Amino acid sequence: MRTEQKGCYPCFNFAKLRFLSGTDFADYAISLPYSAKPTRKKVSKEIFIINLKNVFYMHKSGQKDFMVFMSSVIIRLRNMERMGTLHVYQSTQNRIADFMGDRSLSFEEINPLWLQAFQAYLLGRGLNWNTISTYMRVIRAVYYRAVDEGEAPFQPRLFRGVYTGTRVNVKRALSERTLRSLQTPISSSPDLDYTRCLFLLLFMLRGIPFVDIAYMRRCDLKESKLTYRRRKTGTWMNVHIEPEAQRLIARLQSKNPDSFYLFPFVTAEGEEGYRQYGNALRRFNYQLKKLSRMVSGCPSLSSYSARHSWATVANYRNFQPELISNAMGHSSVKVTETYFMKHSDEKIDEMNRSILTYLFV
Repeated sequence: MRTEQKGCYPCFNFAKLRFLSGTDFADYAISLPYSAKPTRKKVSKEIFIINLKNVFYMHKSGQKDFMVFMSSVIIRLRNMERMGTLHVYQSTQNRIADFMGDRSLSFEEINPLWLQAFQAYLLGRGLNWNTISTYMRVIRAVYYRAVDEGEAPFQPRLFRGVYTGTRVNVKRALSERTLRSLQTPISSSPDLDYTRCLFLLLFMLRGIPFVDIAYMRRCDLKESKLTYRRRKTGTWMNVHIEPEAQRLIARLQSKNPDSFYLFPFVTAEGEEGYRQYGNALRRFNYQLKKLSRMVSGCPSLSSYSARHSWATVANYRNFQPELISNAMGHSSVKVTETYFMKHSDEKIDEMNRSILTYLFV
């Protein structure tokens, strides 16, 4: 940053600014007061203009801007190729920009009243509570990252007045009868039979998410053991592959011996790889909807139905919730419990009969 010389006042150095066709700016580099070197990213025109105004306003007022800091976090996510997380953070930033208009947002302004007003704004736009919770948790993560880096003041219980939980409105778990029926091959449709096998593989690998299968590397598979890091949380997972799952892997794995990935859903890295993953996930869910209509008594299926089903069956088999949570790589048992489907009335009646028999018969 330059010092005042001959009537010139301090300003921020722009290494490059280039217009692209449409509404996007690209490849601009900007030095922020708390950044040692310029960073490069692609942003929407609206976010760029807001950040530009905020940089100059905050420099003049001596305050630091939440949106500019959030942009730097998004750049870091892009550099780490965490495309799924980046998409959520970018969506959150866009919502905040819509809420704030062209006004700046300092860290000091983010208080319980502002958060409640933003929550009311999201409710007024018809968003459901889980989506609102996602946005609030992103804001919380960015804010506390700024606190850790000395850019924002610590405010205890800042997010207590807004919703940051998870509501499970529709249980996705399948019944044991439906799961057994999925063992029957579908000879009339090779595509649906492929989908059936893939769904069963997700279930047999302890309800592994589709994203972890899509990005599974060949080197993650060693004989009958899968060792990988969850894309969502970074948790290391070690999964013993049972014989039934080994047969499915042999059928579904990529036929290209030179492929870096074990399965054929992703062949590239970075943004192109994430685009391929998104397309594969949409195709898988579309085929699952068709599959559910072919299986008697089967509810609408999604890629996460296998994960919820595995957790529910393990719970029905009376395995400890802590054990189920560890097997799924969850951070807490509370997360795992949201996957459980309620016991049937018959099971509850059977439990009551067993208690009465134990005590009085």
